Amino acid sequence: MEEILMTKMHTEKKALVRRRAVSLSAAVSLLVLAGPATSYAEMVLEEITVTAQKRSESLQDVGITMSAFTENDMKDLNVGDTQEIAANIPNVQVNYGFGQNAFNIRGLGINEFSSNLDSPVAVHLDEVYISKNFMTGMILFDVERVEALKGPQGTLFGRNTTGGSVNFYTRKPTEEFEAGATLGYGNYKSFQGEAYISGPLSDRVQGRLSGMFVDQGDGFYENVTLGEDEGKTKKYALRGQLQWTGEDTSVLGSLHYGKDTSEMPPYEGIGIFTPESLAAGTPAFCTPYLDGTVTGASSGCVRGTDGLYPGDDDPFTSEGDFKHDADNTSIGGMLRIEHDFDGLTLTSISGVEYFERDQRENSDGSPLSTIDVYWYQKITQYTQELRLTSDSDGIWNYILGAYYEHDDLEDADYLTVAAGAAPGYYTHFNQDVDALAVFFHNDIDVTDTLSLVAGVRWSWEKTAIDGGTSAGTGIISDGGIQMPDTILVDLAVSNDIDGGNSRTDEDVSFKVGIEWKPELSGETFDDLLVYFNISTGFRSGGYNAAFAGSQDAFTSLAPEKITAYEGGIKATLADRRLQWNAAVFRYDFRDGYINVDSDTAPVPVTINAADIETWGAETDLHWLPLDGMDIKLGAAWLDAAIESDITSGGTSLKGFHPVNSPEWSMNGQIRYEFNLTDDILMSVSGSANWRDKQYLEAINAPANLEDSYWLVDARATIFSADDSWSVSLWGKNLTDTEYRTYVNDLPGFGWMLNIYGPPRTYGITASFNF
Repeated sequence: MEEILMTKMHTEKKALVRRRAVSLSAAVSLLVLAGPATSYAEMVLEEITVTAQKRSESLQDVGITMSAFTENDMKDLNVGDTQEIAANIPNVQVNYGFGQNAFNIRGLGINEFSSNLDSPVAVHLDEVYISKNFMTGMILFDVERVEALKGPQGTLFGRNTTGGSVNFYTRKPTEEFEAGATLGYGNYKSFQGEAYISGPLSDRVQGRLSGMFVDQGDGFYENVTLGEDEGKTKKYALRGQLQWTGEDTSVLGSLHYGKDTSEMPPYEGIGIFTPESLAAGTPAFCTPYLDGTVTGASSGCVRGTDGLYPGDDDPFTSEGDFKHDADNTSIGGMLRIEHDFDGLTLTSISGVEYFERDQRENSDGSPLSTIDVYWYQKITQYTQELRLTSDSDGIWNYILGAYYEHDDLEDADYLTVAAGAAPGYYTHFNQDVDALAVFFHNDIDVTDTLSLVAGVRWSWEKTAIDGGTSAGTGIISDGGIQMPDTILVDLAVSNDIDGGNSRTDEDVSFKVGIEWKPELSGETFDDLLVYFNISTGFRSGGYNAAFAGSQDAFTSLAPEKITAYEGGIKATLADRRLQWNAAVFRYDFRDGYINVDSDTAPVPVTINAADIETWGAETDLHWLPLDGMDIKLGAAWLDAAIESDITSGGTSLKGFHPVNSPEWSMNGQIRYEFNLTDDILMSVSGSANWRDKQYLEAINAPANLEDSYWLVDARATIFSADDSWSVSLWGKNLTDTEYRTYVNDLPGFGWMLNIYGPPRTYGITASFNF
């Protein structure tokens, strides 16, 4: 019933208030506490309801650090993917590599390419856990809100939340008829569309059908080898929902389907050896690589495989002998049943997800078939959560629950060498994961203003894997990985694990905290929450399975664990026209996964060795300074360093910064809305985000350091007063900033691979609601 109530409240609020989120750094907030005059005293910030603690609460009443984006927020920011959401959250990034998005929160994220390893930042869709990053590319449509929870969420969300959790909540069926569509066109011949229809089917049954498509006719990149553009996006998705509402019971069912046949961003293959040393058979690094200035135009730096260099420094030209294409399919469903009785709510959430990933990539970035990789995974995932939630009226509120998950993953990947003339590597394995958990979360009001928070979660997991890596000559014909008999010819080495292998892990995660919310009357603050938490979490154990070059490389990985200390403040001021949030934190991270170069495998391997200490601070603020104006700014500081003495390719990583951990980051938005006529309004907005310099590889070499950069977007919208239609002109990355989002430094092969973020884009979007 909780979700249904939230949907109804959201629908009613949309008719009354157009929420405009605002955030600002602590330093700026000191300048604005005096606030504007009382002539616009009727302006207030809309209350945002979230379910970060699996019950409906105001964002400002939740004693954890988090950000939330409503449907209107995402429209104002012209959000098209998860990367653009992350750009507006301090200390959060989404980076693209190996054909998948990877979330990173406060320096913790996945940097491994093996499909069987889970991210330390969990993703949930309508409270159903999505276990693999490559499964998240088709979920961002018809979304009501997104919540980004920072820090370990080990008690309520469990496994793989050492970094946090990003939770997507879709719009639900409505009791009244609604329908709408959004169509857009942009440069690069890009068409986008989204539509929905929702309403009652009977007195107690409501339905909703929604869908989206993206068809980008021209890619961002020019492939000079093929004489074609590259990087087109083509995907679509559908979602259908049915909801039945009784007196005390509600049932919500959802099915979704998605197809992605896009071309992934190509690699820019940069040479790092001097031509003279390569010709002499004693390769040595070129000076531009060593000092971090190497580009495709550095004639003194050639690739170790072909002795060539790209010849230009344009990151949007590519040289691959084929395109990075994909053929991915997503199918899934969810069933949510709720029953209210005697001040308690019993909730059952059942989920089934199937994803088939079929992708290939030119892993050398050159016109020769030197190193090519074909990825194929097929995963079926079942999840079941059952929980009992008390109402929020007493001094003791609790959630008692149990969780079960089963993952069945089949993986078949092939790495070709020299177009099949030299031995390549074929990895094939099956991995089954069974996970059980029981959790208990408590909020206890000690006094009218002081509360204690305590939670515990016991988790048990069994991971079983059977398979291995073989070496042999040959290439992949049409159908690719699905025809292993074509691949496994002239078998040279086999390191299959006889009879399979399995590991069992147990963990007890906990959270203890204190929240103080004083009663305020006539004070500077309208509302104030001060909180402090100590929490733990763990990331699942597993196996370093992909392209293991020896039996020693096919290793088992223990779970990584974290202990976090966090304190924060959430304040509402200036007659509810201003909200300021701030937090400080410290992490002790143990046995973390990290990718390192190895002599036992042709690609970097994942080891279980990194101990990382992290300190940080964040702040954001919502402010309505003038009638019709919103301002949003935010800032974050992060200091993270590897403490353990581990090596990669002979280089010690002790003292190095983890991947994707800029020391400073900032974001901001300003939006102004005004009337053109009584019935027509206009809004203009601009947003920007800045990332400090950061390393994109485990080895903190100059070539792996990405300089700081700004990204600037803008949007102008004309819309009707009743929100029945709107037309927007928009632009993203208006300064056409060139910035890398991913680096794979491969000194053993004599090259490094770069992926760049999108160039400047612009277009027009029209929306209609009925």
